[in-house]
Amino acid sequence: MIETFSRVFEALSSIKAFFKIVMTAFIVFMVSACSGLPENQQLDDGMVAGNKGHKIEKTKVIDDVALNEYQKALVYLDQGNLPEANKLLTSIVKKYPDLAPPLYNLGLISEEHNDQDSAERYYSQAIEIDSQYYLAFNNLGVIARSKGKFKEASQYYSKGLNVAPDNPDLHYNIAVLNEIYLHDYTKAIKHYERYLVLVDDSTSNGIDKNVKSWIKDLKRRSR
Repeated sequence: MIETFSRVFEALSSIKAFFKIVMTAFIVFMVSACSGLPENQQLDDGMVAGNKGHKIEKTKVIDDVALNEYQKALVYLDQGNLPEANKLLTSIVKKYPDLAPPLYNLGLISEEHNDQDSAERYYSQAIEIDSQYYLAFNNLGVIARSKGKFKEASQYYSKGLNVAPDNPDLHYNIAVLNEIYLHDYTKAIKHYERYLVLVDDSTSNGIDKNVKSWIKDLKRRSR
C-alpha cells in the first residue's frame, strides 16, 4: 500500500521533456537538443529533435536576425524571463511557421503558465511539422494523463518510442501510466526494466533507486 502510494505521487510529477532546442549555424542552420536526445546525436538539414539517424526531409534555412532572436529567447527561458522569450518566439513563428522548435518552446512556456490547452496546441503543431519530434509526444502524453485520458497518453508515449526507442523518460512515463492507471503490470515491468538499462546513474536524480523495488513489487503482485 505504501509503495503503491509513493508511485502515485511519482506519477503526479512524471518526467517531462522540458528541454530547449538550440540552434547553430553550419552551412545551413542545424539543430540539436541540449538535453533529452539520444547520446551523440547530431541532426542536420533542419530543425528537428528526432531519434539518432533520422533527418528532416526538407532543409530549412532562416535569416541571421531570426537566428539571433531565437538564441536570445533561449537565454530568456534560462533566466525565467518568460514574457520576453514568448515575445521573440511568437515573432519567429509568424515569420517561419514551419519550424518546430519555436512552437515546442512556446508549449513549454504555456505549461509554465498552467495553460495546458495552449501547450497541447503548440506541441501538436510541432508534431504536424515534424512527426519525429518525440519531446513533444512525451509532453503531450503527460498532459493527456493529467486529464485522465490514459489511452491517449499511452498512444503519445508509444509514438514517441517509435521515434526514440532508447529514450529513458518515455519508458519511465509509460511504465508509470501502465502501472498506476492502466493496471497492465506486464507492460509496466517491461518499460521500468528498459528504463533501468538506459538511465545513467549520474543523471537519474535518484529515480532509479526506487524503480528496482517497484519492479520486484509488481512481479510479486502479478503472480
